[in-house]
Amino acid sequence: MKKTVYDKVKWHYPEGKGCPDLETATIHFKAVLDWLNQHDLLTPLGKEIYNLGVDSETSITSNMLTEQGNRIMKRCYDEMTKGLKYGQTPSLDCFNSQLNG
Repeated sequence: MKKTVYDKVKWHYPEGKGCPDLETATIHFKAVLDWLNQHDLLTPLGKEIYNLGVDSETSITSNMLTEQGNRIMKRCYDEMTKGLKYGQTPSLDCFNSQLNG
């Protein structure tokens, strides 16, 4: 199965538009990875990456997530990033709504 790359920090900073710095670029990554970890949706690889912490090289990919984690990301990640405001923790309402789905 082909690996899906949902997002990379470098796509936001320095490559993105409107993101002022690395710290700001990592806010939504930390929120999403914290949520995935709390709900046991990370594979052993995902847990290893999560434990390293978010930095300029961090990506969120399908091989980091369980089957349910991937299903939730496919349904919610694009929606979450459309409403993304740099410097603010994103709403994870869509993610929460998919937990039992």
